[in-house]
Amino acid sequence: MADRAVPETVPTAPASMSLFRYSPGLLLVTIAIADAIRLPDPDLWGHVRFGQAVLKLHHLVLHDPYSYSAAGHYWNNHEWLTEVLMAAIFNHAGVFGLILLKLACTTVVILALAAAVAETGSSTLVQFAVLIGSAVVIKPQLQFRPQAFTFALLAVLIYLLTADAFRRAGRLWLAIPILALWANLHGGFIMGIAALGTYAAVSGLQDVMAGRGYARAMRLAAITGATIVATLATPYGFGTWETVGHALHNPYTRSVIEEWQPLASAAIAHWQQHRFLISNYDIGIAMMAMAGISWALTIEALDLPLCAIAVLMAIAAFISTRNLPIAMIALAAPFARHFPRAWHLMVPAKVSPPPPQRSGWINQIVLIALSAIIFLQYGFFARALVSPDPYPAGACEFMKQHELQGNILSTFEWGEYLIWNMAPGSRVFIDGRYDTVFPYETIYKFALFNFNQQGGDAVLSEFPTDFVLIKPASESRKLMDARTDWKLIYDDASSRLYARQDFAASKVPGAPVAGIAQPGRFP
Repeated sequence: MADRAVPETVPTAPASMSLFRYSPGLLLVTIAIADAIRLPDPDLWGHVRFGQAVLKLHHLVLHDPYSYSAAGHYWNNHEWLTEVLMAAIFNHAGVFGLILLKLACTTVVILALAAAVAETGSSTLVQFAVLIGSAVVIKPQLQFRPQAFTFALLAVLIYLLTADAFRRAGRLWLAIPILALWANLHGGFIMGIAALGTYAAVSGLQDVMAGRGYARAMRLAAITGATIVATLATPYGFGTWETVGHALHNPYTRSVIEEWQPLASAAIAHWQQHRFLISNYDIGIAMMAMAGISWALTIEALDLPLCAIAVLMAIAAFISTRNLPIAMIALAAPFARHFPRAWHLMVPAKVSPPPPQRSGWINQIVLIALSAIIFLQYGFFARALVSPDPYPAGACEFMKQHELQGNILSTFEWGEYLIWNMAPGSRVFIDGRYDTVFPYETIYKFALFNFNQQGGDAVLSEFPTDFVLIKPASESRKLMDARTDWKLIYDDASSRLYARQDFAASKVPGAPVAGIAQPGRFP
């Protein structure tokens, strides 16, 4: 006679007051802090312009019209819906509309994380400490870019998984429409699939090993499979997965894009540049270390699937700095669950703490006022977004004044700024669309030029380059200054503009013209 499956005892998280009840003002302050950085991402100009093109044409732009190194190349834009949304909002509400969109993503991240840590049953102090720590780490990357939607939707998914782990009340079927939407907003949907797949695998294995049968494992597997199928509901179908896979396997990404570098390298570089100044990298690494130690001291089966997700995302963060916010989102609930338990294990409490009482209305007023001050102090009503990083604003103005147009080989992060300011009269060699448009060979040749490596001058002869626009401190400056067939025609503290010696632009009166550097402003 077959053994009967052992019925599962539905777990229940320890009773505790959530921050939603204890002090909504603390949540508002956390949102204000997480949303405090309002700087134009290098790709912001492109995101809005690309979305505007779709709105104008009433269809997707499938072949590249902006570059000369990959002109007409197939463009698999996995961020198309975000860009259309950003363009529509900007067209109707300007910069303030984009500020509100970013605030909306930030709010979803913080509220979803607050809901997730509340499921752990930890004290309100621990919940707030984990939440504010996560907010500080996430803040620098929570910018005007499609990745903000990945942070928001992953936070919602983690909440659903946390509720399922502690109360079997996660309504995990919601992951199916979430992933369908996510796949049209940003390629980070792959992290949602990874989180759900890990949860399903570990939870299913736990049930089988505990003799509870395969029913729940099969249900979780079915939901995971359905979410994978749902990610095909994009204009590109399987092409979206191909693009994500292409990006993950690109061998040149870490040499060209800083945020793809390993976390340890970024943290060391920050320490070398800013001695004794703690960064979000340091806080993130410390939180991951404390979470790992805490979990090792108080390991339990209840949230093992969540811890497995956190480990996976932490590994991803150490591989690539851009994944640090993802790690913090996955880490929040396990950290809030295990850190106080590990602390009490090492430092036993002599007296049980009193049950928490809801914060008074005077405290809430103070917190609301503090939040308003933070919003106002950091440009909530700004009419333009100004970057502290150098941009070729002066060079662009110089080119417009002298009616100079052509193919521009520029610093990588300036590509979409130039598309916004100089297209359609001028085209760029490369821009932030990176491997959604440009072949590996083109990226490789750009890297050789950018870092002044052997063969770097090939881009000057193999492609119809008319202008070169680089930073004064660029490695490629040595290459350009040594070329007698190129002439410097404009120079300021942010940029150097070269033109071919036999090109009409090299005959500009007074060249090289000394200009005044201007900040990069959006719009």
